[in-house]
Amino acid sequence: MKLSVKNQSITKINTQALIIGLFEKSETPRTQTDAQGLLNSISDMVAIDGFKANVGEVTRVLRPMGLATRELILVGLGPEDNFDEEALTRAAHAAFSATRAETVSVMLDDWRLETKTEEWSVLQIAMAAGSAFEPLTEENRSLLAKRRVSIIVSQKGVALSEAAKIGEAIAGAVNRAKVWGNLPANICTPSYLADEAQKLAKLKGVTIKIHDEKAARKIGMNAFLAVAQGSREAPRFIELHYTGATKDDAPVCLVGKAITLDAGGLCLKPSAHITDMKYDMSGGAAVLAVFEAVASQKWPLNLAALIPACENLPDGAAYKPSDVIRTLSGKTVEITNTDAEGRLILADALSYSARFKPQAVIDVATLTGAVEVALGSDISGLFVNDPVLCDMIETSADVAHDAVWTLPYGGRRFEELLKSNVADCVNTGPRGIGGSCVAATFLSQFVDEDTPWAHLDVAATAFRGGKNAHSTGRPVPLLMVLLHQMAAFAE
Repeated sequence: MKLSVKNQSITKINTQALIIGLFEKSETPRTQTDAQGLLNSISDMVAIDGFKANVGEVTRVLRPMGLATRELILVGLGPEDNFDEEALTRAAHAAFSATRAETVSVMLDDWRLETKTEEWSVLQIAMAAGSAFEPLTEENRSLLAKRRVSIIVSQKGVALSEAAKIGEAIAGAVNRAKVWGNLPANICTPSYLADEAQKLAKLKGVTIKIHDEKAARKIGMNAFLAVAQGSREAPRFIELHYTGATKDDAPVCLVGKAITLDAGGLCLKPSAHITDMKYDMSGGAAVLAVFEAVASQKWPLNLAALIPACENLPDGAAYKPSDVIRTLSGKTVEITNTDAEGRLILADALSYSARFKPQAVIDVATLTGAVEVALGSDISGLFVNDPVLCDMIETSADVAHDAVWTLPYGGRRFEELLKSNVADCVNTGPRGIGGSCVAATFLSQFVDEDTPWAHLDVAATAFRGGKNAHSTGRPVPLLMVLLHQMAAFAE
């Protein structure tokens, strides 16, 4: 997809499709126009088609009178008094996915929010334009590759063009994460992810190391290897570095959980749940997609990405409940549930990240079903040890419209739940008691307390399960906005 910001009269727009937003109980768009043909077309759609302008409702008219465009897309914005961020993004996704046109224009004036800047609206429209299709089929990917989108503004500016550029980059990264996430587990194996990462070596400033089982054992990543030992698929610990600033600048380190199929190990999941467990690598997919986007865009910061990739399967060689494992950090862990494997591979990866003396570490993982119980299916759980990093993430989440909610972890209350009689800790607490908070507390043991660290539990938001299962690409938007903010601050 290619995206541009233009200042153009509505009657001269000659793209194949023109998107107009309309509020309930209105026949006049916000966009100022004297094009009687457009107004007549809108009036006809409201009167004849029964268009109510509910949020995300779409209707189309071909060859609208008085306009050069081939197709008019009218999308409902709902009641004007209730128009908010959620309504805007829902309507934008609905509109862009409703047309097969290769060239599309959208009028920015229709999408103004009193509480947001024009730049924010451009960012959201750009993101929706590039990532609206669900599911992201090969046919839809082919269309997106050809699509050209114009955002029509009343007055052009550098800030609006920059917002569009960032939104376009975010949409591309979201789609990359979706593609990897949607692949079946027999294709998207640890080796496949490693090969995908290796392709990024061609980008300027990028270096890559792929650690196989032998290398990981030499490093001392026993927790990571324990999870992998029940599978015939060889594990891969993927390490990527991008140098976009001076070599002396401390990097930001992203860590992504990539369990390419999680059957639960010997603590086998119910069969109905295993099908969706190909998405347990969504954290790794998000981190890899973000890394590729940042390096491709040549953002001025240093970035490290660590992706421990393996399967968690039951086998005669699989790790067992009651095993005691010595992690890379030297801490020992008693295994009380083999289905709490994500925190084990992250423990070694987080310990490894200390080698780079990072300015911040952010891990992304589909870690606990408990986070959905706590926050529902639209909000990611945030656990963070630094107030400045917390504020930056929450601000970025607001800008990206990629919601998070900060939850507690650590302290005597949660640490007591991880005590073991035979090791430094257990890998799970009592069933049904603060599951996501206990998991974050477990992870916090493997991060230097002086290093700003955040854990994003995206188990409820990174994919949608069930009959229409698909990857959402989250939290790619949040991470991209955050890293852009960090890069701008560094400059």
